[in-house]
Amino acid sequence: MPRVIALLLMLGLAATLPAYEVQIRHLSQPDFLQQVFADQEPQAGLLPLRGELRERVTTVLGHPYRGLRLRYWHTDTTSAWIIDEKSKDMPMTVGVAVGPEGIVDLEILVYREPRGGEVHQAFFRRQYRGMTLGENDALSGQVDGITGATLSVDATSRVAAMALVLHQAVMEGASSP
Repeated sequence: MPRVIALLLMLGLAATLPAYEVQIRHLSQPDFLQQVFADQEPQAGLLPLRGELRERVTTVLGHPYRGLRLRYWHTDTTSAWIIDEKSKDMPMTVGVAVGPEGIVDLEILVYREPRGGEVHQAFFRRQYRGMTLGENDALSGQVDGITGATLSVDATSRVAAMALVLHQAVMEGASSP
């Protein structure tokens, strides 16, 4: 009986403690860009989010993106995006590289939730390689989820689709006279 009381007291004490913030940095921004562009020297750019592009991004995310513009890096055919998107309670920072054939690389740079961090594992991230935009700016392929990480998987997929939309806008802008 004393063990049960002690356990209940510990559980009660744990419930009153403030929630802790988890932040796992998996990859830095410079390391992500080096991984994407290797020996090439990418140019940095700022893409304003307005008009039809803002509407497309809002549709893909399911909510308005809070920024007015996004920084990105690019060469003639490849762009890299670093985007924060809310998972459950906290934002995660995702890096996505897009080339002519779709997603080239997807990395979780920073993960801030106590659960669902398995989305940074290579077996999960590899699923996005080669994906393009399908109908209604949805990803062209299915993503197998991870038990206990549904919200993180959804957030990662939204960011992947958003990067594809943004890449398309940049590439169409580059080909305009």
